[in-house]
Amino acid sequence: MEYAQAETVVSSAISTAGVVPTKASLPVTTAKVDAKSPTQLRSAPDETAKLNAVPTIVSSSCMTCHGQQGITAPGVMFPNLAGQWAFYLRTQLYDFKSHQRADPMAAIMWGMVAPLTDAQIHQVATYFSNQVRNPGVSENPKLVQAGKKIYKGGLLKEDVPACMACHGPTGVGIPPLFPALAGQRQGYVVNQLNYFKLGTRTDDPDGVMRDIAKNLTSQQIMELAAYVRAL
Repeated sequence: MEYAQAETVVSSAISTAGVVPTKASLPVTTAKVDAKSPTQLRSAPDETAKLNAVPTIVSSSCMTCHGQQGITAPGVMFPNLAGQWAFYLRTQLYDFKSHQRADPMAAIMWGMVAPLTDAQIHQVATYFSNQVRNPGVSENPKLVQAGKKIYKGGLLKEDVPACMACHGPTGVGIPPLFPALAGQRQGYVVNQLNYFKLGTRTDDPDGVMRDIAKNLTSQQIMELAAYVRAL
């Protein structure tokens, strides 16, 4: 899907939701981080139903690009959100709202997030974090095997640490700062690593992802993306 097509999809979502982008300052969040996995949060039937009830903002806006359960259609540029850590999702939404995240596709999210209240941001993040993660798919076994070596062992000569040190051996991430990668769309991961490599995405704490990505070749980026898609 090209950028112009993406704008059409998002414009439709804005019209449906009645969202008019406005300027908004970044609110300070004092939310506590729950180190439990989304699955562990489902402790009682009534609470499960409450957590999985589709918020209005999701059904009227978010699902247009990210799917009602947080799993995007194959081939699109938008990321899966299902099963992602709620704290990380909130952080990204606030980064979009403050324009701290300003990579090439970020402007699409600026308009979507601008009118959201703190309560809505919390609601959206909680909802998607409690959805079932997209199962991994091995789309290119050779790329997957090459990516596994980098993910598990890093690249010593290139000063690239093992990805699993921060994102976990199975790609589920380490909260609050390190997101889950397992099952993520391959094209989205390629784009984000390239944005970090080029320095157009700058919301990574202490520039850690920029320092890593700048030492990766285009081929290595493809290999890593194929591997995390397969997790």
